[in-house]
Parts: sequence; C-alpha cells; structure tokens
Amino acid sequence: MKKVISVATTAAMTLSMLSVPAMICSAAEEVATSVSVVLQDQTIEKGLTTFTVPVSLTKDTALSSAELKLSTKAYPGGRYVAKIDSVESAVEGLTVTLENGTVTVSGSADVKKGETVFNLKVKLLDPNGNMAATIPDNANFKLSVDSAKIGETTLTDAEKEEAAAFLFVRPAKKTADCSFTLDSVNVTSTASVVSVPVTVNGSYGVFSTRFRASNGAVIKSVTIPEGSKVEASKDGKGIVFADMNADADTKFDNEVVAYVNVQLPADAVSGQSFKVTTKYFDAYNFEDTAIYPEKLENSDIIYVLKGDADLSNALKQVDATLILRDILSREVNKKSLLAETYETTKTKNAEVAATVENCGMDKLVNAAMDAIDVNADNKVTATDATYILKYLLAHEVDDNFKDKTFDEYLGAK
Repeated sequence: MKKVISVATTAAMTLSMLSVPAMICSAAEEVATSVSVVLQDQTIEKGLTTFTVPVSLTKDTALSSAELKLSTKAYPGGRYVAKIDSVESAVEGLTVTLENGTVTVSGSADVKKGETVFNLKVKLLDPNGNMAATIPDNANFKLSVDSAKIGETTLTDAEKEEAAAFLFVRPAKKTADCSFTLDSVNVTSTASVVSVPVTVNGSYGVFSTRFRASNGAVIKSVTIPEGSKVEASKDGKGIVFADMNADADTKFDNEVVAYVNVQLPADAVSGQSFKVTTKYFDAYNFEDTAIYPEKLENSDIIYVLKGDADLSNALKQVDATLILRDILSREVNKKSLLAETYETTKTKNAEVAATVENCGMDKLVNAAMDAIDVNADNKVTATDATYILKYLLAHEVDDNFKDKTFDEYLGAK
C-alpha cells in the first residue's frame, strides 16, 4: 500500500509541475518575429553532478550586447539545488560574464541561428550547499529565464518560457524493453499542422514528459487518441500517465498514445528540418523505482516542397530533369543522384547543411523522394516529372492556373 501511495503522490506532483498559467500557454503559441534565445535541455546520467548548457539564438544576429537574468528551481520540489557556477563564451569576439545569476554579453560578432553563443556550467549541490555526492534518480531542475534583452529586443513572457531548459538526472542504468519514440515525419507543405505520433513500449507505473520544437516550429497542442491510457498536460505541451486505480504496472505494447501537433514556420524552405524532442522523461514503476527507456528517440520533421527535386525552394524545369536523370541512374547504376546533388546544395544552403548534419543524408533523400512522388502512388516515375512540366506550362499560358499552387493544380486534375 505504501508503494501505491508513493506512485500516486509522484503522479500528483507530476500533474502539478505540468500545470502552467493559461496566459502563458496561449501566448507561447504565437510565432516569434524577433530574435529570441534558447537554453538547451540536458539529461545526464546519475553520478554526474555538473551540467553544461549551451545557449543559442533563434535567428542570425549581429550581436553586440545581451543580458539574461537566470534562476534555477527543483521540480516538482526537493532539497537539492542547481547552481549556475560559471559561463564561457563560445564565439570569438564576444565576452561573457556572470554575476548574481545575470549573464552579460558584450563585444561584436555575427552569430548564426542555432550557433552556441555561450555555455553555462551548472553544478548540483546538496542541502548543505556542498557539491552533491548522490543525486536521486529522476531529479529534475528548471533553468528559467527571468528576464532577457538581446540587443534592443526584450523577450516576452512567452519567449522566456520557451527559452527555459530542464536539467534532468536519469538513472545510471537504462530500463530494458522500454522505449519512447517520437516518429519522424516528411512533409511537403507548411500550411497544415504536422502530427507527430508518440509511441510507448514497456511497463510503467507513472510517467510524464514535455515536448519542445526547434528552428521556429511551434507546438500547438497534444492530441490523445481514443482508448489511450495517457492524458495531455494542462499546458498542452506534454503528456502524463498515472492510473490511480491500478495495483500493478501498466503494459504498453508499442502503442501510439498521443500526437504532438506542430506548426512549421510559414517561411520554411525546402530541405529544412525541425526537431521535436522530450525535455525530460520522468518515469517510475509501481515499486517506486525510476525508469529510463533504453530507447528514447526524438522526431525529425523534414520539409521539402512538393516536386522540388533540387531543393531550390521553387518548382522549375530542372526539377523534372533531375527526376528523370535520377530514375535512369537508379535503373542503370542502382544509384540515386539526389545525395550527390545535395552534397553540392549544402555548401550553398545553411538549412540543407543543418538537415544533413542533424538528420543525416539518408533522411533528407527519403524526404525528397516523398516530395517528388507528386502523384502519391508510392513510386517515382517519369509521370511525376510530366506533372511538373505540365504544371509549369499551365502556369505560364493558362489563366485558370496562373495563381494556383502545384497542390491546387494537382487537386484540379
């Protein structure tokens, strides 16, 4: 009975920590138009007592000044403390100092989106203020941005909440036969919300997590399918499982328990990728032993404009030509030409280069193959190239199609 109460208490605290004011939730759904900051979530193995937290910007910026006031808090509570110990610049030309929890950046440098500007070192302390020798499994600390100014831009409450990071101490030993997977998704349009399936396997007494989207993508909501055992967190950015009526662990058999609904930025370009990640994964079995899946996989969303074989972010005759050449190469040499094409493209296109670095060339090629299968028959043939050429011609000479997108043209066929 004691262990049942323990799991129920953990679940109650989990629900509490996932509840944030509705005002913040609705504001966070707005797509930021100015530069903001991101503190990267960190998970370390139990036994380590120091986190290194990279801090980056959300847009390319000529940076000469910034000031961030930071604070830490144990979630959902606890006696251990995370202390911001030091800071180190990661960009030549920028000087970074730390005083009373405030980081000040000065100097001058052109900083790329996603590039680490500086690293925070955070140490874990015991209740007496000494370096902690042993941190409990699944200890969780939030590193918050209390206020921030990047140049002349002051971060909004929503941007500060999105910038915050969770620092999570996972068990030293991962749990066999347990997995938590955010499926990767290829898309050919930015107009629709992308639904990322969440698949769970293994036995759990309770678990919770929250999600983060990268590169300007925004998590709009979490949808729970009928029959799922989990619930959406009150802020709509995470899920929680806690069956108060259970008297033993609940088995999940590779079940899709939720969908994370993500809106890509309207200015996304062909070949650009977006990650949906877990900020942490806090789980226990019914014996109150911490669980951490041996497989925890984040999602890659890769956007390629439909028909855009060369990733130029526009539909042109060269796309049809490249499709035909690729078909011939695969038939004769058993080799696709797309990877070779994108090796050249990534030297000129930062987003394509980032996708190759973060997702791998194979994932990018697969996304492109989905995009050039324009008639959606699960194969790339000369017919797909023909559709592109006919659309370009109709767009040029037919008044009925001058303002229509490729999707609209295909829908009218």
